[in-house]
Amino acid sequence: MARTVATSLFLLSFFLAVVATATAHDTAAVGGRRDIKDVGSNKEVQSLGKFAVAEHNRRLRRSGGVATAGDPVTVQLAFTAVAAAQEQVVSGVACYLKVIARGRGGGGGGDRPFDAVVVVKAWIKSKELVSFAPSPK
Repeated sequence: MARTVATSLFLLSFFLAVVATATAHDTAAVGGRRDIKDVGSNKEVQSLGKFAVAEHNRRLRRSGGVATAGDPVTVQLAFTAVAAAQEQVVSGVACYLKVIARGRGGGGGGDRPFDAVVVVKAWIKSKELVSFAPSPK
């Protein structure tokens, strides 16, 4: 009996020590967003930004240039870069991107920031643009 209690206390102490160590080293809460470092040199993140702009352009062509709830931008865009990114583990990985793009054609203006959310499900080789909107900067 004493041996069982001692073993149980040891396992409980070990578990609490592991949880405390993990919490001290992890700045993001479980299920929370975490910043992606070195976005400019991260080819996967830049590729997701290109995908977001291409998908926006495809949806815009399909809708005849009409804005939708998930994509209120009504101009075709040319991808420039991803300036910042965060990820969150959901049913897959949700990537929150600050995409820099410019309008195509004569009235395009300069580079502008857009907020895009892309959900990646690697196990089924799926990417979905959830939203694409002008960024408040």
